[in-house]
Amino acid sequence: VSISQVWDNLDYLTTRLPKIDVLRFSDVDQGMWEFYVPEALKHKYQKITSEQFYRERNPALDIQHANVAIDFGTSSTVVAIRQNGRDELLRIGMQAKDFHKDELTDQQYENPTILEFIDLQSFLKDWKSEAYRPLVNWDNIHCAHEARASLRNHGSNSHVVSSIFARLKQWALRDEKQAQVRIRDQKKHEYQLDALHELNPVKGQSIELNNNYPEIDPIEIYAWFLGMNINWRARGIFLNYYLTFPVEYPNDVKAKILASFRRGLQRSLPESLIYDERFTEFSVDELASEPAAFAAAALQRLEIEPVDGGVSYAVFDFGGGTTDFDYGFYRTPTDDEYDEGWDHVIEHFGSSGDKFLGGENLLENLAYLVFQANSSECRKKNISFTKPLDATAFAGSELLIAQTQAAYTNTTLMMSKLRPLWEKGELDLSSEGLEKFQLIDKNGELVDCNIEIKQVDLIAFLEQRIQSGLKEFFIALRKAFMEHAKKMPDVVHILLAGNSSRSRIVLGLLGRLEDERSQVLHELLLSELAEIFGDEFPELEIHLPLDADPSNPYAATAKTGVALGLLRLCPGETLKVVNHATLANTDSPFQYFVGAFRRDQFQTAIQRGQNYDEWVELGRPLNGVFVMGYTTSSKAAIENSLKRGEIVLSERSIRLSGHTQGQKVFAKVISPNQIEICTATSLSELQNDLSSNIQILDFK
Repeated sequence: VSISQVWDNLDYLTTRLPKIDVLRFSDVDQGMWEFYVPEALKHKYQKITSEQFYRERNPALDIQHANVAIDFGTSSTVVAIRQNGRDELLRIGMQAKDFHKDELTDQQYENPTILEFIDLQSFLKDWKSEAYRPLVNWDNIHCAHEARASLRNHGSNSHVVSSIFARLKQWALRDEKQAQVRIRDQKKHEYQLDALHELNPVKGQSIELNNNYPEIDPIEIYAWFLGMNINWRARGIFLNYYLTFPVEYPNDVKAKILASFRRGLQRSLPESLIYDERFTEFSVDELASEPAAFAAAALQRLEIEPVDGGVSYAVFDFGGGTTDFDYGFYRTPTDDEYDEGWDHVIEHFGSSGDKFLGGENLLENLAYLVFQANSSECRKKNISFTKPLDATAFAGSELLIAQTQAAYTNTTLMMSKLRPLWEKGELDLSSEGLEKFQLIDKNGELVDCNIEIKQVDLIAFLEQRIQSGLKEFFIALRKAFMEHAKKMPDVVHILLAGNSSRSRIVLGLLGRLEDERSQVLHELLLSELAEIFGDEFPELEIHLPLDADPSNPYAATAKTGVALGLLRLCPGETLKVVNHATLANTDSPFQYFVGAFRRDQFQTAIQRGQNYDEWVELGRPLNGVFVMGYTTSSKAAIENSLKRGEIVLSERSIRLSGHTQGQKVFAKVISPNQIEICTATSLSELQNDLSSNIQILDFK
């Protein structure tokens, strides 16, 4: 058998990229990276003789002078490359036959952030066999498009559902206890994931798979698949990668994700490249926030030109996991900035968001509502399910809500059934609204269940929840411009980002649809906006979510805009970004409103975006206890708008020691999710170190 016949399946086996052409093995302008052995690696390989000639190729010859932008999203990830002034989007996890199709869709560039574990033990054996480009078998693990197709085509098969890990980004946010998720592959082998931790490769050095190396890190594996597709032999090798993150992600979480991407992307490079001096150029860095990157792409595609005073804009980035808000000005550079080489400037401030308003979170809530409405059937059949983080337990739910693999699988099965309601606005139901499901009981057995789905109630929930999210967006908009510019602009361009912003409910609320129900929703939102803005109601220029351009497959859309916008912000580009949050603090902005209660009304003392290390009085303790309230809801910016007990408002009873009569509780921000509190009689005593009851409170 010729060597070319053995090796031609190399890329197809691991990632389902096209098989290697025969000419690649011998053509004077091509050759194989795998056949090139630098002096430092010659001890590792044995030379063999062959009757046929095969050409080696130094991978350093294929290094491209280009930046790679990665928008690592909750539901999908977009990879964009800028080379010679032109942008390109990549498709990841496609089947080889898809590369030969003439028809391309913009959805193909939205690579699902998902892994499917078919044979975990076989995969891990291959994964740990060598550090660089290990010869894993695609038949043991799928990613992206093919993994999502498996979920959607076999969404009623509990064995398939339990093998699919679709919450990589959400898992990264969890602490040590919450992150202990169990994966079960389709061979019924189980593996428990430990929490994500920061393990950076040493710059310029080879990765060593020793005992300290994570056995399985889903984000590293996903990044490796991205890297194998980016650094494909028909495309070349790339060394400079940039990631963007949601506004509220704290530095420690971003550092862990970046470390996983550094390992995964580095492991996708040919091993011989590690010994070339140019390998020191390899970098994976954070660059800008997601909404700022989207604004950079959207303003360009909408042909909105900067002006001296600044064009006012607001980004409503409605994604799969969260919704980010961002506000700013798109302006011409000052004389000094122009002399430095900048052509235009995005100046943004007041970044905030709704961390539970996301397409996947809404689906999880819909599934929870269906199970709640069918609680008697669940009790009878011994069925459990999960509770979304932003939902409340209902009466009698103690034995129904669980954090088990069976409960998670049941919730995922229900979400799969309800997905068309979210994505298309309706479900295919029987006339009685009854659906038969095979769910997993607490003994791990499949049980037939009759589940009633009340579509009208679910749509009403979606309308109320999205209306609430938009209200918070406009409250935060007013607060951002009033604090930064001291007045409301005459016109604000509303930029809708994220695929969830295409929802008919969103467009109806914003007055962009003309059907009767949409008009009712729009009138409801207008009445709330009148209360928010009063006499300072700006003109709102609503821009529809960016659609694909048939003449340009790489044009920015509502989803791909973040990655393409990030390319405009890479080092060397002439668009400057001024982020006022990072100017004030080294970490991400504080994400909560914190305060106390008077007459059961929440009184805000610490605002979202509060500067770090500034002591603020929260209130007075009573009988040695201080009841503190906190929320991420923008409604807290309006006085007396939140009542004690509302679902968006959390509280904590803090027990204080010693004699607290006459003392006050003070707090200061120390991280995006933490405050430090203490008691003192006055701010001056506190500043003279005369304080007690010092505690650090974590809001994760």
